[in-house]
Amino acid sequence: MGNGLRFLNGGSAAVFASFVFFLAPQQASADALHVFCTSPTPTCTDNGSITPTSTNPPTFGFTKSPDTGSATFYLEVLIPDNVIGADTQSFSITGTNTGNGSVLSSLFGSSAWSSGQLDAYLGISAQPTNPIGAYLPLTQAYQPSATGYFVYEFNFGAVNFGSNNPTFVTSFIVPIGSIVTAFSKTVVCNGNNCSDSWTATANSSSLLITNGTPPPSLPEPATLSLLGAGLIGMRFLKRKRAA
Repeated sequence: MGNGLRFLNGGSAAVFASFVFFLAPQQASADALHVFCTSPTPTCTDNGSITPTSTNPPTFGFTKSPDTGSATFYLEVLIPDNVIGADTQSFSITGTNTGNGSVLSSLFGSSAWSSGQLDAYLGISAQPTNPIGAYLPLTQAYQPSATGYFVYEFNFGAVNFGSNNPTFVTSFIVPIGSIVTAFSKTVVCNGNNCSDSWTATANSSSLLITNGTPPPSLPEPATLSLLGAGLIGMRFLKRKRAA
């Protein structure tokens, strides 16, 4: 339906919509990818949020639940667009329990991802959806001038989720503020009608590469008020003593 749907009236529209829904590949809404860390990277538990790690290069893996089985696995490394050479990186990632053992980086696009959903930027439709707002604020705590990411993609081929989940290690020091996330693809057929079904990470369950220090925090408004009052008081006393 690349040309879009034409307007239908009344019952025809309802019947047509039901027909389309029946033919479309359905994916369980709870099905998602989840990150985990492996030694020497400190143990991290996916709680549906982005996990920070200062181990660099990191070692990590992904599970898929509630469904397991075989799928094509794509790893994505998001490098902040303010990093020097962010769009000219060349590095490899080694996988274990993957169809392809070592994959060289492939820059997805010459323009950075700076708005919207990651799957839309990649030209696919995946669930759950991951908006840039789930990643960028965390990155900006370490890279304040970042406005988006250059996305590097790694096709690791067929993996079997379950007892032998895929694990990975990068070949280079990942720039601070980078995000590591993933997608998996299965082919769903209804008769001769086949299409790709994409699964993404749950609630942006990815890795954030940090330098080991907590992100800077801004003073609360009340703190700023007290600080301002204190400075004014000190200035008043200084002038009084001078008089």
